[in-house]
Amino acid sequence: MVQTMGENDIDVTDESFIRDLGLILELTKGSIYRSMGIPHPTHAFFETLVNITVDDDKNIYSQINLDTMVKFVEFSKYSKDDDDPPEVS
Repeated sequence: MVQTMGENDIDVTDESFIRDLGLILELTKGSIYRSMGIPHPTHAFFETLVNITVDDDKNIYSQINLDTMVKFVEFSKYSKDDDDPPEVS
């Protein structure tokens, strides 16, 4: 996949790309571990950020909770030296 991206003028050597790909790989590993019954820290992350619904025909839909993701990112930026930490709901 990375080779194909490089062949299509995606800069796969860019630090941001490498960081993003590292996260994608870890999230994928968490999904594989779950299917094998092995605990992984990403499981709680998935359960917090992804809402699943099943309709009457048993079709499964997922939706990323972007509001929660934004709150998580803002909270993770919080510095212990900051006098006014973000509010957690």
